[in-house]
Amino acid sequence: MSVSKNYMYNVLLIISNTIFPIITFPYVSRILMPEYLGKVYFVQGVVAYFIILSVLGAPNYGIRELSKAKSIGDWDEFKKIFSELLFMTMLSSIGALLLLLLIVNCYGKFNSEKLLFYIFGIQVLFECFHINYIFVVMENHKRRLIRSFAIRILSLGFLFYFIKDSKDYYLYALLLVVPEVLARVIDIFSVREYIVFDIRKLNFKRHINDMLVVFMYLFTIGIYGSIDTTMLGIMVNDTEVGLYSAAVKMYRMVLPVILTLGIVLSPRIIGAIKKNTKSELYKNIDIFVDYCFIVGVPATILMLYLAPEFTLLFSGKDFKGAIITMMIMAPCIGFVAFGTFIGGQILLPNNFERYILKISLAGVLINISLNYFLIPTYLRNGAAAATLITEIIISLIKINKMKKIYPDYKILTKDRVMTICVGIAVFGIVFLLGLKIKDYGKIVTLLSIPIIFGCFYFLILIVLGNKSVKNAMKLLKRR
Repeated sequence: MSVSKNYMYNVLLIISNTIFPIITFPYVSRILMPEYLGKVYFVQGVVAYFIILSVLGAPNYGIRELSKAKSIGDWDEFKKIFSELLFMTMLSSIGALLLLLLIVNCYGKFNSEKLLFYIFGIQVLFECFHINYIFVVMENHKRRLIRSFAIRILSLGFLFYFIKDSKDYYLYALLLVVPEVLARVIDIFSVREYIVFDIRKLNFKRHINDMLVVFMYLFTIGIYGSIDTTMLGIMVNDTEVGLYSAAVKMYRMVLPVILTLGIVLSPRIIGAIKKNTKSELYKNIDIFVDYCFIVGVPATILMLYLAPEFTLLFSGKDFKGAIITMMIMAPCIGFVAFGTFIGGQILLPNNFERYILKISLAGVLINISLNYFLIPTYLRNGAAAATLITEIIISLIKINKMKKIYPDYKILTKDRVMTICVGIAVFGIVFLLGLKIKDYGKIVTLLSIPIIFGCFYFLILIVLGNKSVKNAMKLLKRR
């Protein structure tokens, strides 16, 4: 299937997953308020560590290994690899759940929200069936879209029916978990033909060393992806977690729109690396990097500019304190997208697991240190600044490593620098127009400003001859 079709299915999948919180979060935030919303996201952040532990890095490792087997057409090996990873993660999920229950019952702050931990613990148990990686390798994104959309519609109905009071935050947690669990069950049932049930034919030992390195890499990423909410909850209170989580949720709704192209291209990039065909590799890297600049620049600028309107409309007036936090985190979009792509699609397939593990460990130490010093004084904004600084440092280190592996690959091309300059110039135009448009209210502002920005932005890029935009226009005409 073509990259454009796969990408479209992934975009539609992201839209379905994004529309759900866009519809539900304004409703939930106004009912649960920052305090109870903070309780839910604090527990979810803690449990995130155990979810990573439960899958042992299988999703990322599985894409690499299954892509190799697929590229040479060895389907028996494909089934064996998938089955080995599945059975290994089933054991690790049980172990992760038992460890979570032990810690919750021993630590006082966790014990006070025992029921919330038990609810999210269900996801830990079923995370072994998180097998999206097989659909990514098989490029079967259409099926993922249909399954996700159906489950979201069902959970949406339950949300508006059951969540009526701030004390219903337990039910909200349940509604966050149940769709994920249902998706996992449906996924594993649909790929039963790839499972080898005769364990005697399987070789688990061959995966242990590489999987542990990938797991440690992902676990360290998970730490500085969740440590901010964990430290805020422990060092300050649930209200700060609620305000911070609102800002994070809004910026993370934009991020997958960029990252999904990297997921779509992943099997092709891994295949090109394995075959050592630089022309094909650079072609696919260019597709992502060009897209990252073209979409990431306006997304960052618009998030900075529209943070007040977006926050107040999306979360409500009680979340006014999240506006500055969201503005601080807006530049993370480009750095996180680029860093994630290089780590997952360039360094890992080149067997630099141990190198990116060291980078990730450095990121954890930087993030924890910054949080420790910034949170007591600046609260949620300190956590946001710590995240931004960490992401910039880690992304620059990964870019430097990529340049050493592929020294002839140029990142800052003329067209990519052009997108930054045009984005800044268009912001000046939109800022002047926005002084009048904002008088008409938040909804009009949020609808009109992105459209005006997009029209000026792409028109100028076309006039200046940006190759990526022109190629995209030609592709749309053919479609």
